[in-house]
Amino acid sequence: MMTLPGTRSAKQVKEQSAPELKFWLAFGLLLLAITGSALAVVYTSFTSRHLLNSLQAEEKKRNQLQVEWGQLLLEQSSMVAQGKVEDMAIAELGMEVPDLNKVVVFSGD
Repeated sequence: MMTLPGTRSAKQVKEQSAPELKFWLAFGLLLLAITGSALAVVYTSFTSRHLLNSLQAEEKKRNQLQVEWGQLLLEQSSMVAQGKVEDMAIAELGMEVPDLNKVVVFSGD
């Protein structure tokens, strides 16, 4: 069988298309891998930012609780100091707490 110049037989076409098919298959797989990797980077970045925001919110709560704890400690120490003042008044000055029937309450009306 004679072939015209520039034309290929079916066998030549099949032989040549096998490497092209492998090339396009490899190209498609690489493209899929790159797309998957890019999506993983986007997801990881989003998750990281979300977790960082959560961490910062928790640190803010911790700082607020530490401030409140400090205020409560100051309040407790001032209450203890008032008890000490009362104890010193009784011990050193001979003062005593009056009976309820001796207490007089005035109203501002």
